[in-house]
Amino acid sequence: MKTSITLKLALAFIGVSLLTGLALAFFVRSLISDNFERYLLDQQAETKLILVEDFYAQNGTWDGVEQVLSSAPGVMEGHGAGRGQGQGGSQTQPGVQAGPRTFGLADADGMVLVGLEELYPTGSQLKEDQMESGVPVLFNGARVGTLLSSRSLSYSGLEQNFLDQVNLGLLWTLLAAVLVVSLLSLLVSGSLTRPIKALTTASRNLAEGKRTQLVEVSSSDELGELGTSFNRMSLEIESAERLRKQMTADVAHDLRTPLTVIGGYVEAARDGALELTPERLDVLGLEVNRLNRLVSDLRTMSQSDSGELLISREAVEPAGLLTKIREVFRLQAEQKGITLAVRAAGGLPILYGDEGRLMQVLENLVANAIRHTPNGGEINLGVSEAKNSTLLFSVADSGEGIPAEELPLIFERFHRVDKSRHADSNQSGLGLAIARAIVEAHGGKIWAESTPGKGTTIRFEIPLA
Repeated sequence: MKTSITLKLALAFIGVSLLTGLALAFFVRSLISDNFERYLLDQQAETKLILVEDFYAQNGTWDGVEQVLSSAPGVMEGHGAGRGQGQGGSQTQPGVQAGPRTFGLADADGMVLVGLEELYPTGSQLKEDQMESGVPVLFNGARVGTLLSSRSLSYSGLEQNFLDQVNLGLLWTLLAAVLVVSLLSLLVSGSLTRPIKALTTASRNLAEGKRTQLVEVSSSDELGELGTSFNRMSLEIESAERLRKQMTADVAHDLRTPLTVIGGYVEAARDGALELTPERLDVLGLEVNRLNRLVSDLRTMSQSDSGELLISREAVEPAGLLTKIREVFRLQAEQKGITLAVRAAGGLPILYGDEGRLMQVLENLVANAIRHTPNGGEINLGVSEAKNSTLLFSVADSGEGIPAEELPLIFERFHRVDKSRHADSNQSGLGLAIARAIVEAHGGKIWAESTPGKGTTIRFEIPLA
């Protein structure tokens, strides 16, 4: 049978409280008993001291003092003990049984007159330290004897009843404390395990394929942080699943178009209905290139996802990198009447990065900029040194811009600001996602800034080393 964590916590709390309560009760009982015994002993010692001093004052000798010291505890104190009794004044009352002797007596020279079993045998001689530990018996200022104590008491009925009541009170207090702690333990363990149970249920549902499993977060402690992290993970899984489905659909669409074109040409040529002229072969070549580009981009994304995107670092001159990109796109820009300018700060340090990969990033960004910049527009390529030992690259166009709500999404795979228009024949829809993957593989970051109707600027930072 499975034991719930709530019951385990409750039993743990109860067990700890019970052990603590028992230890505390034992300590309190011992403290009360020891102090009560010390109090009674001191009280009886004081009474016995008065009696033996009285006895010596009346008789001038210790003969017969044993009867005074052998009286039961509390008998002499409460049954006619007093000064002037003489030798017969210490008789116990009829019907009162004398208890074990608690006090003994030695004379002025330390000879034990009334012994205490093996502790101070009658007739033995006290040592100096034993004399000092006893209570001096004085007569006219002179020490005439030493009152000895066994440090063990025989309680009277009232005294024993008092201790029994104390023990009973401690027992009831312990039982009440355990009951209260048990109730509190159930409440506390329930409040602690409630979010854990919710997380267990939500994670089980998530494992069974039920997406967007969110749990209620009602605290800011570790369990609250765990719930918040789980909710974030659940939303990210839902987003990843949605992107996966969208990516599958987009890849299928991008593959279908060139395959349909190629298949149509091949079928028509095989049936003899179409002659494969050089122009038609060029069309087939473009579609094959489109397929190769898509496969290459998908492979790059796969390497990024698996952490296998290799970066071969070498010395790169930043301004020269932008100049190369400008030359690559010069003809395409001139065909649309777009001004393509390089604005690089002077005295830039050498960058250690993968020149081929960085060229790929800039090619994707400039290709997007040209595609979205109207005829006669302007595109500026910039690079400068940032304060945090990085180089800041930028590609700024004067195109139609991007709505604010779309900016966080443009680096997602196959995301398109214009949902009604699919990728053109030269684009896979992965360009910006690949750019982000390459920048992050260099330890940098990339972001976009845009004002609709005025243009878009995409910036990325690359650490110098």
